[in-house]
Amino acid sequence: MLLSHRQLCLLLLCTTQFVALLDFSITMIPLPQIQHSLGFTPGGLQWVINAYGVAIAGFLLLGGRAADLFGRRRVFIAGLLLFTAASLLGGFSHSPAMLVATRALQGFGAAMFSPAAFSLLLAVFPEPAQRNRALGAWTAVAASGFVAGLILGGFITDLLGWRWVLWINVPVGLLVLALSPALPQGRPDAAAAGGSLDVWGALLVASGAATLVFAFANSEHVGLAHPLTFALVALALALLALFVWVEGRVAAPLMPLAVFLRRSTGGANVVSLLANTALGPTFVVVALAMQEVLGFSATRTGLGLLPMAVAFTLASAWAGPALIARCGTKPVIVGGTLLFIGGLAMLGASLATLSAWAASILPGTVLAGIGYGLAFPAWTVAGIDGVPEADHGLAGGMLTTTQEVGSAVGLAVGVAVSIAVLAGGGTAAQGYSGAILVSACLVAAGLACAIAILPGKAARQEAAS
Repeated sequence: MLLSHRQLCLLLLCTTQFVALLDFSITMIPLPQIQHSLGFTPGGLQWVINAYGVAIAGFLLLGGRAADLFGRRRVFIAGLLLFTAASLLGGFSHSPAMLVATRALQGFGAAMFSPAAFSLLLAVFPEPAQRNRALGAWTAVAASGFVAGLILGGFITDLLGWRWVLWINVPVGLLVLALSPALPQGRPDAAAAGGSLDVWGALLVASGAATLVFAFANSEHVGLAHPLTFALVALALALLALFVWVEGRVAAPLMPLAVFLRRSTGGANVVSLLANTALGPTFVVVALAMQEVLGFSATRTGLGLLPMAVAFTLASAWAGPALIARCGTKPVIVGGTLLFIGGLAMLGASLATLSAWAASILPGTVLAGIGYGLAFPAWTVAGIDGVPEADHGLAGGMLTTTQEVGSAVGLAVGVAVSIAVLAGGGTAAQGYSGAILVSACLVAAGLACAIAILPGKAARQEAAS
């Protein structure tokens, strides 16, 4: 049975979202193989993940604005072309610098096509009922993309080698590009036609995030307590502060402060930032522990991480929304974050004496996955609570940005802690344990912010009236 025009458009747009999420997780599993093949240092290896994440975080809002100004399909095609070309080049990498550079280009391409794809989806399905079904498919595909990356990363690495985790994007990208004329034009918005791109804002937030990540990555060479580490952290904070200053003065800011300073929106973004300092690092640290300490193959590692990914996906798709409808967002965020912290604490303690997957890794990762999965949809709803409908895309983009920045910074901090433990005479397992326990502390800070900042049900009702 042939697909209708709308079904074809939905398939194409969901495929690109699947690939964007897949590409974040698919490189987590073959990190040891990449390290041995290209000669990455332990601290430098994190940039295989973080170059992609920081590029998306820094330029996602700019990509959405560009789609409004220049046309959704045009920006979608340009971003997908860049992503596909970078994937091809990345597979031919012969040095750490080349792989990191191509991963950053992939992230920039994804930051262009992902918001454009979302806008095109809304244009294809303007009726509320059909739009909700299409958005449900979009959300499900996004969650499955992250899970599929963990599984495919292992299988592809064992069967074909790590370079194919990048090359797999090429035929998919070319097929979508060939069928892209089926997508609507998505002409520039008349309201945005007189506006401009906030390029300085995008450069400042990307530079600030990258500098903060580099500060911890560079501690591999100089140490966490070195003055250079503190200087780089100070520079990163200065760049991010300058970004906030610029956003208050440009005509078309990437992050309008009036939206961000809403109690619910700002609080949700702070919680998202701190909670995500643990999610990505947990997957990476556990993947390294299973391969380097337990001797797992890439395929077994992907399967070993699957219970956590499935727990996160199921809790996020089913249990979380049901609890939000019954209890409201703040109690679910607090409860889910508590479970997340408990799972991380259990995992961190067991990694110090890592002996077997079932006893040391499975319980903590599943509990952490359930906790994060419950809290994730709750802070997403809180992030757009009370925001005018015209700014929903902006509020969603801000949440995605804080998620990516949090994950990148958390991974850098985790690697720095792990290396510091090794430098102090500890074992690799103890280093991985320390990284997870520090992540748990950062999430605990996010829990404190959720309790202090997010409004309760009564406060939201009073604000609405």
